[in-house]
Amino acid sequence: MAPKSLDAEQIRLAFQPIAEYMKGRSEVLRQLDAACGDGDLGITVTNGFTAIEKRLASLQGERPDKLLRTLGMTFNNSAASTFGVFFATAFMHAGKAIDGQDFIGPEDLVRMLQAAVDGIMARGHAKVGDCTLLDALVPAYEAADRVTAKGGDLEAILSGAAEAARQGAEETRNLVPKVGRAKWLGQQTKGAQDPGATLVAYFLEACRDALGSL
Repeated sequence: MAPKSLDAEQIRLAFQPIAEYMKGRSEVLRQLDAACGDGDLGITVTNGFTAIEKRLASLQGERPDKLLRTLGMTFNNSAASTFGVFFATAFMHAGKAIDGQDFIGPEDLVRMLQAAVDGIMARGHAKVGDCTLLDALVPAYEAADRVTAKGGDLEAILSGAAEAARQGAEETRNLVPKVGRAKWLGQQTKGAQDPGATLVAYFLEACRDALGSL
C-alpha cells in the first residue's frame, strides 16, 4: 500500500529505482532526440541518473527540500546540457515550494509540479504547444490538480499525472517546434515525438512505480 505522505528518507530511497528506470530508457530517448536534435539526450540521462545514484548515500538525514535541490544540481553538474539545466530548474523550484517541510502530501506534490512548470517557463521562455517538455509537464500538473481536488492520494495523483504526461508527449507528434535546436528543423520534425516531453512522461511513470514499492 502506497504511503499517504512522504518523508525525506522515503524520497531518497525511491530515487534508486527511479534512476534505474530512467537509465533503462536512455536509448529510446537518444533515438527520439536524434530525430529532432543532436541525439545526446540518452547520454545526458545515463550520466545524470548515474550521478544521482552515487549521491544518494550521502543524503541521508536531509530535509525533502534540500534533497531535491541537491539531486537537481547533481544531475546538471554531471550532464551539462540544455535538459540538465531544465532538470535542475524544475527540482530547485519544486524544492522551494516545500521549503522547510518534513513531509510531502498530495497538495504539496501539486504545488511542486506547478513550481516546476513556472520555473521552466521562466527559464526557457516556452509555453504549451511549442513542442517541448512543457507539453507533458503542464498536462501532468493539471491532472494532478484535478485528482487532488477530488481527494486523491499520492498514488492516484502520480498515476493521473503520468498518464496525462504520456498523452501530452504523444501529441507532440502533431506539433512543430518553436524553440530550441529543433526549431531550425521546422516541418522536418513533424511526426516525431518530442524527447523532452517523453522524458517527463517516463520520469513520472518511474515516480509512480517507485511510490508503489515503498
